[in-house]
Order: sequence, then C-alpha cells, then structure tokens
Amino acid sequence: MADAAYQDSYAGAPDISAIDKTEVSQKLLIDGLERRIAGQLSVIIPVGVIGWIASLTDNRALWIFLSLQIIAQLAITASSQSLRRAVETGKNTAIRKNLWMMAEASSGIIWAAMMLDVGTLIGGSDAVLTTWVTILVTMVVSILLAAPIAGIAFPLLGGFTAAGVAGILLFDKDFSSFAQMALIFMCVALFIIAKAVNFQAHNSCRDGIEVERLSQRLAEELRRTSWLSRHDSLTSLLNRSALQDHIGELGDMQTPLILLDIDHFKQINDSYGHGQGDEVIAAVSACIRETLAETAPDALAARWGGEEFIIALPGCETGADDIAERLCAAVAKLTHQDWPARLRVTGSLGVAHGPASAFSSTFKSADNAMYEAKEQGRNRVVCAPEGAGKAPRVPRAA
Repeated sequence: MADAAYQDSYAGAPDISAIDKTEVSQKLLIDGLERRIAGQLSVIIPVGVIGWIASLTDNRALWIFLSLQIIAQLAITASSQSLRRAVETGKNTAIRKNLWMMAEASSGIIWAAMMLDVGTLIGGSDAVLTTWVTILVTMVVSILLAAPIAGIAFPLLGGFTAAGVAGILLFDKDFSSFAQMALIFMCVALFIIAKAVNFQAHNSCRDGIEVERLSQRLAEELRRTSWLSRHDSLTSLLNRSALQDHIGELGDMQTPLILLDIDHFKQINDSYGHGQGDEVIAAVSACIRETLAETAPDALAARWGGEEFIIALPGCETGADDIAERLCAAVAKLTHQDWPARLRVTGSLGVAHGPASAFSSTFKSADNAMYEAKEQGRNRVVCAPEGAGKAPRVPRAA
C-alpha cells in the first residue's frame, strides 16, 4: 500500500511560481559570495608585485598602504564568509552585507591612494608603470568578479573613483592630463561595464531559475504521468495491469488473494445516481487502504474493475482470512452524513491461497468463493477450499 501515500502529491499538475527580483538577487548574492571568496586569491599577485616595488624604494607610505590593503582583503574575506553563513542559515543579512560593502569600498580607496602615492613619489620610472598596470588590472578583475552583484561592485569602484578624484582635485596630486583622462575614462567605463554585467547576470540568473523550475516541473509531470498510468484515477489504488506486473515479479512466493465486490451496486447507481456510486467506490477504496495499513502494510490493493477490488498479500502464509473478515466488517460500517439515509454499503469477499506464479488459478478460486458469498446472502467472507482453482467459473450475481 506504499503507493497510496503519493495520491495527494499528484492531485493536479504543479504550477511554476513567479520569479521575483528578490529571489534573483538572493541567488546572485550566493553565487557572488562563492566567486568573490575565490577571487581573493587573485589579490596575492598584485600585493606581491607592489611589495617587491616597495622594497626597491624608500617609499614608506607604500608599505603602509600595502599593509592596509592586506587588512582590507582579510576584512572582505571574513565579512563575505560571515554573510555566506548567514544566507545559508536564513539569518538576517543586512548588517553583514553592509560590513562587506564597507570592506569593498575601503579596498577601492586604498588601491586609489596607493596609485596616487606611487605616481607622485616615484615619477615616470618603470616601477610606477608596473605598479599602475598592476593596480588597474587588479581593479578590473575585482570589478568583473563583483559586477553580477551591483551593490558590491559599485562600492568598490566608487571608493576607488572617489579617492582618485579627491587626490587629483583636492590634494593637488601631480598627474599629467593624459593620466587624469585615462583614470576618469577607466572609472566611467568600469561603471558602465559593471552595470551591463549586472543586468546580464540578472537576466541569466532569471533564465536559469526558470529553466530549473521547468526541469523540475517536467520531472514531476513524468512522475505524475507514471503514477497515473499505474493507478486508478477514482480510487488511487493500483489498476489491473499494475497489479499483474507486481504479481509477475513475485515468482513462487505464496500470495493469497482477496476479492471484494460491493453488494447491490447496480441498485445503488439506479436509485441514487452514478455520482453516488462513485462516492461509494471511493469510500470502499479508502476503507481498504486504512484496513490494510493496520493489518498488512505490504499488501497490494487494486481496483479490478467496476465495483470489484482485489487484494494480494505477498508472503502471507496465514491471516488472509482474518484480514478479509476485518475488511468485510469495515465496509459494513461505512456511512457519511451526506449520503441518503437508506443507503447501506456491504461487500462480499472471497479468499484463496496460492503462489504468485499461479495467479490465474488462485484468482478463479477467489472469484468463485466471492460468488459463493453472494449466494449465501452477501456481506460475508467465503474461503476457497484447496484445489478449488480448477472449478469452472460460474455467472456472477450483483
């Protein structure tokens, strides 16, 4: 009866929920955290290059800025990992995200201050060119890594731009017009690139979420279709072909069969309508599931056709008769407040024993026993005698 547990899951086709901006931003944040933490490794090279240049000069300020940059990178790593843990555990991320953005902005400011200091103190030597190129490449790589999350890329770039402009305009740093224009052009270009990459990242992320949900829906639909192909739509019990497939896998295992037929079902349909008849069938099937859940959880129950049900009990050497008696009593107690007062539901049951490999013979025995139960007055259980499977099939009573 394990398959019955899925009936509610396949009550209808699943819908694809709407994708909002918050969900996209959250996913980009998680992806960006992983990428940004890994991107910290790229800072090792420029820090090493600038440290080598600083060792060739007496520029103590460069060493100070380099130390501050290392601290800023450590702060970025710590704050991003803290934010990642908060996201994974569902905690409030506002404070942690602000700290991360502050660390990114501080890093941009320090990179700009370092560039300004090197440009004015070392002059036009190869060392300043190397430092400038190193810092510029580092900024470009950092912006591209952070660009999918615009809220992180802009503080980094904003800090770098603000410090660069302040150094040139407010502190009268001596740069050529070409260097100033190049710096301004680079910052503007990086802002545009960051915005474009962020826009593209949002669209790609939204498309990825949609594809993932479509894939999940397709997989769910395939499972649903597979489930429906093996179960009766009204009762959610196995259908005839699914039961026969299960029986075919049991080999020579002893598999008693119980056949249950609803008594006077034609009269129920004629007197109260087919809608009421369907309600009775559904109620009997629910009764079968509940009874078997308590007495035989491994039983296979199917709607054989119309108002007839079959229960297979794999590996059950004894006890099939008792299970049938409990089923008979449970069906006889069925009622519902919306049913007509005169409506009474009972069932006639036949029980037969045999191996799964002799299903056809065992079924005939159970069928004849069920017919005998109807002949004896219905609402009862009749067990087939040994060898009764060879008896000819007799006409069925309603």
